[in-house]
Amino acid sequence: MTAADFHLPARPLSLLEFVRPFLLLAVLAFLAGFGGYLILGPPNVMGLTPATQTTAAVTAPTPASEITASAPAATGDWNAPKQI
Repeated sequence: MTAADFHLPARPLSLLEFVRPFLLLAVLAFLAGFGGYLILGPPNVMGLTPATQTTAAVTAPTPASEITASAPAATGDWNAPKQI
């Protein structure tokens, strides 16, 4: 083989021609990710006004009614003796 076998093409390679597949892949990935966020994201992600809140956010329990982790259990069933 000689150096003539590895000749360059007649027309020069442009930067846009090289980058175009990567740009198309980036646009496709953005559309897939953003569409997935709109479909699988929070329930009110498509709501544009505060009036479209979900009922779960409106009827959220107050922190005073929650049971803290340090409260003892009433029956003690959850605290079985350890057997090693």
